[in-house]
Amino acid sequence: MPIAGGKAPGWVDLHMHSTLSDGTLSVPEMIDVAAKRKLVAISITDHDNIDSWEQGKDLARKAGVELIPGVEISSGWEGSDIHILGYFFDPSNLALNQALERSKRRRLLRAKAMVRKLDRLGMPIRFEKVLSYVQGGTVGRPHIARALLEEEYVKTFQEAFEKWLGPNCPAYVETECLTPMETVALINNAGGAAVMAHPLHTNRDDIIPLLVEAGLKGIEIYCHRIPSTHRRRYQDIARRHNLVWTGGSDSHGERPGQPGIGSVRVARTVVDKLLEARDRHFAEI
Repeated sequence: MPIAGGKAPGWVDLHMHSTLSDGTLSVPEMIDVAAKRKLVAISITDHDNIDSWEQGKDLARKAGVELIPGVEISSGWEGSDIHILGYFFDPSNLALNQALERSKRRRLLRAKAMVRKLDRLGMPIRFEKVLSYVQGGTVGRPHIARALLEEEYVKTFQEAFEKWLGPNCPAYVETECLTPMETVALINNAGGAAVMAHPLHTNRDDIIPLLVEAGLKGIEIYCHRIPSTHRRRYQDIARRHNLVWTGGSDSHGERPGQPGIGSVRVARTVVDKLLEARDRHFAEI
């Protein structure tokens, strides 16, 4: 199975999204940007989609950028949307692929239901238009927000989510998904290392001990615009539970005012520590 190799010095970005989910750059474009910015390793963590590995592994090798298999899986717990990042897993793992395929179908049904709600709210948009932004990947609320923006029902992406698409908003639709603990186990069983994404945004610190018990290996501490006080708090939590401090830009493209690829400084040593934590886990089984 593919794993991170070598210990080259430099910077990495372990959280970014391509057009296979809700990003605006294709996998080849992202690898090109990473190479130009002299990143030594990246992980394209599309939502519930791991196709970036097959699309990018050869291109990354030629560009001199280490590509780490990555994914960001949506899970739910007590009404909260909790995202778990996965790294170093076997992209051919059957259980992982089956779970992601089920999630892709649920995302499609959810998007259709939200579009129907918007129609009843006086904001008709064609579902074909929403799908035109997906480019073969997984559909999500950002694609619906983009359609609302282009149809001039809203003025900004933020308005689309705050008024219509966010939790407790008129067009929001709940969806069935794995629990965070099940998601961690899914990644571990595929040979990977699970990391809690953007914990400050998730705001469910109470669940971290349960995730650790399930096999969590890291927590995302180096994030875009995280205040230093909160960063120190999560560093203390990570120390308490022996979690690796990971991070990335969470880039969704090179938009003005949005985090670009490599905009959050993460040292290459983070990759080695995360890989070591994964290997210790399997050595102890």
